[in-house]
Amino acid sequence: MLTVGNWATPASNSANLMRSSDVMPTTFEQFYDFSHNRQWLVIKTKMLNRLFQLSKQHKSGLVPDFSWVTQHNASSVKGAHITNKYANDYYYIACRVPMLLAQSHDPLAQKTLTSMLHFFAKHSTVTAGYTMSGKPLNDYQSASFSAPLLMATSWYLNQGYNSLFFHEK
Repeated sequence: MLTVGNWATPASNSANLMRSSDVMPTTFEQFYDFSHNRQWLVIKTKMLNRLFQLSKQHKSGLVPDFSWVTQHNASSVKGAHITNKYANDYYYIACRVPMLLAQSHDPLAQKTLTSMLHFFAKHSTVTAGYTMSGKPLNDYQSASFSAPLLMATSWYLNQGYNSLFFHEK
């Protein structure tokens, strides 16, 4: 899996920290096409699996900005030593995830994305940030949240997300 930075070493306790917006299945496939290095496909699969696990942990289907990952699991960063107040929320890092998953044809990317889109389709307004249970963190809107949803829903027109598409437009 990718690390959150070259500073994320085992000595820093951040080697197993995953940033949700680092899960970029289409980009990993492009890296593989260019390099023919199968490691990019392994990275894609492992990171998508962890993101899917995170999404399934909550009825909302949302994923947090950060999580701890192991070889087989992904879990909340709550109680962990991370300074980001919103690390365990769908916030300004995770808001990019719908856009990053939308172009992928990988079934796991599509399952994760549709879970998230189902959540947002139930709301007439998408606010800037949510808890994992789906509670809004703010009462205002932000293009940082709307634009990735607009892009993602544009790939799903006439599949139950038209209202979300037009609200975010």
